[in-house]
Amino acid sequence: MTQTVSRAATLRAIAICALAALALAAPRAASAAEVDSVYRTYDWQNDCQLVDDGGDDPPGMGARLICPGPGGLYLMLADSDARISLDYGAAPVFGPWESFASFSNVHDTVEWRRQRINGRMQVFATIHRWIVGPDPSRREILVISTVAQDANTESCIVAYIDTTGTPNANRLARRVAGRHAPGFVCGNARPRAFGYVGLDTPVPHRVTPH
Repeated sequence: MTQTVSRAATLRAIAICALAALALAAPRAASAAEVDSVYRTYDWQNDCQLVDDGGDDPPGMGARLICPGPGGLYLMLADSDARISLDYGAAPVFGPWESFASFSNVHDTVEWRRQRINGRMQVFATIHRWIVGPDPSRREILVISTVAQDANTESCIVAYIDTTGTPNANRLARRVAGRHAPGFVCGNARPRAFGYVGLDTPVPHRVTPH
């Protein structure tokens, strides 16, 4: 009996020490990451350059816009048949079409997530609120995307969050961006849903040209 009590007390002591160590380590880890956000609100008509008005494109293809981002980055918006596709990167290059099957639009404010790499803050992901579907069944979806670091890489959707039933959706989006955007390989991995997922939650699709 004495040995059993002694062992239980030892295990409790080890657990308490482990929890204390984690509590002390957590603030240092968060500080070391040095992750933050910069925000850009767009006037799509005045802030962006129209590079294509759909002239010789297939029917339904609308405008293509190139917009400025923080630190010399770009946002590329393509509109086709009342649907939106977005790319973000260091070069003004449009990647494969990636959107939702239903009608879509986007909010005018973009959150650019940054982390300190080699002594300077670099953008590694974006969080952008999409409005998907017609009224009255439209959904607001937070889309987390990668940011192409050069003209030879692509931007793509990493994850999406249906804000309908997801509490603290913006906070969750930042955690997802930090964990899943770095190292995500466009075309090899599919976007994942986080938070609330219903049968009617829209799912993004990627179309790679042949």
